[in-house]
Amino acid sequence: MKLHQDNINPFLNKYIEFVDQLCFDYGYDRNIRHLLYLIVPAFVVKYDSSYESLILKTFLDVRIYIGKQSDDFVMASFNRELKQDSKGYCTNKYIVLNQYENASLTDLLDNIVHEFNHAVNSMNNEISFDDQFVKLRTGLSYLIYERKTLNFLKKSEEVFLEEIINTEQTEEIINIINSFGNYHIDNVEFYHMLFALQNEISGSFYTSKAYYFQSFICDTLMKNRTFISTISSLRFKGLIDDVSFLFDNVIGKEGSYRRLNFLLKKLYDWEMKYTKSTFFKKVIFRKLKTIANEIIAIVNDYDNKCIYKT
Repeated sequence: MKLHQDNINPFLNKYIEFVDQLCFDYGYDRNIRHLLYLIVPAFVVKYDSSYESLILKTFLDVRIYIGKQSDDFVMASFNRELKQDSKGYCTNKYIVLNQYENASLTDLLDNIVHEFNHAVNSMNNEISFDDQFVKLRTGLSYLIYERKTLNFLKKSEEVFLEEIINTEQTEEIINIINSFGNYHIDNVEFYHMLFALQNEISGSFYTSKAYYFQSFICDTLMKNRTFISTISSLRFKGLIDDVSFLFDNVIGKEGSYRRLNFLLKKLYDWEMKYTKSTFFKKVIFRKLKTIANEIIAIVNDYDNKCIYKT
């Protein structure tokens, strides 16, 4: 979606009114309200106005709560409570922000955008089930529950590829917000919040700190247009059953997508061991390097076999 100076203020004012009503209904404070002034229209620009109703429904359905956990950095999470009623399965969706009072505006923005982007990309075909399990889709990944008891069992291994793609899109949305500074904005509150954020963001292009190691290793894959355009579209529409087949078909080897996701999970597990370990750091580092090299080999194999790359 393209914006011009002659339509920017009517466009922004429409979503400012939406955010004002949303914040009144949910009792959000001034900081959250001002951040949502920037975030909501940026999502519409990112996904196009043809998906406006789904985007606004997400912000209406997913409430923000301020948590009480103490951390050295902002931790945010997109949460769902799986329920069953007379009409079938449904979810109560919400985002929790921790360490809220001590966070920078940039950290708040990154966390809120990141979690709402998970939510937007989980709205279509959110719930599926068979005789044994109920699955809640989070982008490319699933939360898996036992159907009989609705007890949570596990996350699927695609969770790390989901996080890498979501981090990439978080950066894209924040850079859309940054681009609002190219226009003359009438709303004073919007302008002041944008100015404050731009002073915190160093440089013209924003880079997220989330999942940095995994994102760095998979950078070639994220820049591959065949991969990112296809996967992003299927993820948004909730049509992810064919993702594995499409990935394997490019490489020409069955199980490549499954292996990539297995290795990304393994990489994360060993990264946590490295962070927490006092001894054997060299041994753990060599293990990390071996796993990373195998991931890079799969990524490069996919990239080399794509006709349409960049």
